[in-house]
Amino acid sequence: MLIVACCTLGACGGEDGDDSNRSYECSVFPRAQSSQYILPWHVGHSYKARPHAARESGPQQYAIDVPTPIGTEILAISAGVVTELRESFVDFDNAQDHFNYLLVRHQDNTVASYIHLTHMGALVEVGAFVEQGAVIGLSGHTGASTEPHLHFDVRPACSAQTCAGLALETVPINFRNAQASSGDLSCGLLSGVSYTALPY
Repeated sequence: MLIVACCTLGACGGEDGDDSNRSYECSVFPRAQSSQYILPWHVGHSYKARPHAARESGPQQYAIDVPTPIGTEILAISAGVVTELRESFVDFDNAQDHFNYLLVRHQDNTVASYIHLTHMGALVEVGAFVEQGAVIGLSGHTGASTEPHLHFDVRPACSAQTCAGLALETVPINFRNAQASSGDLSCGLLSGVSYTALPY
């Protein structure tokens, strides 16, 4: 008999009950130990996750929000080439389409997006190759954002013309250097749990 694990707030140890009560299937998440990705913050730093999967089932369900102070350094979760960026909008604008972002295409042709960067918050140029763990940008509070945070996700292979935007499909990801304050990584990052970046 096949048993499919599902994550819910109660079963998976989430601490915040605000927007994190939707059950979702854990079997789609890759094993953390063999993941190609690392957390997008510095080793030794800890942040709480707010995965979209805890509150929605649409194309963005595998995106992750992380509340961070404006200007927090963002690291590349995997090596790749910067394909697109926007950094002209200012923090606290709160207009729907006024979000700054950075896209990095990986060797397997997937694309990582880093969204809501601060004004002039991209620290790399289009066409640059970035190593995994390189500082690539600064978090902010641009676009339809309710608080300063980083939104990041990985999208399947897509063209430069179709990779931007928040309505694209995302894929489940995990992180080989994440240490959870509670629970485990069988469901990826869990809502309300703090994750410390370990050396990788």
